[in-house]
Amino acid sequence: MGKKLMLVVAMVALMAAPSFAAVQNVKVGGQLKTMSVIRSNFNANNTRDHLNEIYSWTKLNVQADLTDNVSTDIGLLQERIWGNSSTDTTYGGAVTSGIELETASVTMKELFYAPLSVTVGRQKLAYGNKLIIGQSPSVGRVTATGLTDLSATDNFDAIKAVLAYDPLTIDLIASRIANDDTSTADEDSMRDNTNLFGVNANYKMSDKMNSVVEGYLFVKRNDSTDDITDPQQSKITSIYTPGLRVSTNPIEGLNTQLEGAYQLGSYWNSNSGEMQSRRGAFALQAGLTYALPMMEDMKPVLGANFKYLSSSKVGSTKATWDKMFEKQNGGSLADNKGLTNTNVQLATLSLEMKPMKDLTSKLSLIGVWKAEKAAAVANTTTTSKYAGTEVNLDLTYDYTEDVKFGVTAGYFATGKYYHAAANQDATQLLSSVSVLF
Repeated sequence: MGKKLMLVVAMVALMAAPSFAAVQNVKVGGQLKTMSVIRSNFNANNTRDHLNEIYSWTKLNVQADLTDNVSTDIGLLQERIWGNSSTDTTYGGAVTSGIELETASVTMKELFYAPLSVTVGRQKLAYGNKLIIGQSPSVGRVTATGLTDLSATDNFDAIKAVLAYDPLTIDLIASRIANDDTSTADEDSMRDNTNLFGVNANYKMSDKMNSVVEGYLFVKRNDSTDDITDPQQSKITSIYTPGLRVSTNPIEGLNTQLEGAYQLGSYWNSNSGEMQSRRGAFALQAGLTYALPMMEDMKPVLGANFKYLSSSKVGSTKATWDKMFEKQNGGSLADNKGLTNTNVQLATLSLEMKPMKDLTSKLSLIGVWKAEKAAAVANTTTTSKYAGTEVNLDLTYDYTEDVKFGVTAGYFATGKYYHAAANQDATQLLSSVSVLF
């Protein structure tokens, strides 16, 4: 009887034991970065302020290859301000020192048939020059004013399907951006979400100039409720953004790019309290990088870029550009002042070189104009388009293959767009050390 009981117990234990996927390969890595941030007069209202903080973030990432073309990617992130782990009352933002799940996805390759792969979970989404898609709005675990643009958080909760028909690659994405449900009992409230849908087609041409043509359509749908007791008052705002990007290399060392996008759809007019169906905003961006055929030991690269984002209204058409999920200007003082999201013309000229073997330097000059005349400060008559000029010097020293030291010094000279009484030039000094492992 005892032997039979032991046999039964052993069989039950065997059946109850958890099963694990066979792991073929595991890669563990991460990054540590600590940054000193000194900024003055950096806020959008252009009034006097000052920030002097030490800010750090830590990433830990584990990637595992399983059987049958299945892989997983898990990443943890902590961002914090030194000496402050609760609420930053000085700069008006919460400071979360807890550990966040930055990446959590599974990828299934050759799903159903060879060209198809699907990734489900929290993951990176970035296309082209990140003019439309590059950074999730959940950016800023450290949300203190003056630090959000330096955050390491940029992933999306999404499902992505990739069809690889070389030289054509098609991405289909669906992402839940925000879940603002306020009640599980009310049907209208349960629809209170913001979602992103899109298709991106990238075609690599077989010409001598290695040209790339990329077309896309991204849709941001915001189902928010104005009055949950009256379904007729529900606000549904949809932004449809089709666009096209072309990249080509006409001569050796020269890359040129041109991108254009248009926004249409419906939007809610909070002033009139009714739905407006017409939206007509647009964005244009042109840029080039040229590896200069001189001083080869210093590897000089010249860059130039121009970006235009529309604003204001044309008749009954709303022409204000929605930045969607752009990630292009983080770290600049103009971005902190809220100048780079809409109603803007940005002209950038840069020169990058290596004056020493392990030292990379980059000097950037950014001119900022409004697309339409406006005043930065309320109750003023200032209507100049010129917002200012920013100069940045970036230095990166490769101490080892894994350790880098960085310094960024920036100065923003305000233009006539700002009222004379609040005309405060802005400065920044960022210094950092980062380790990759």
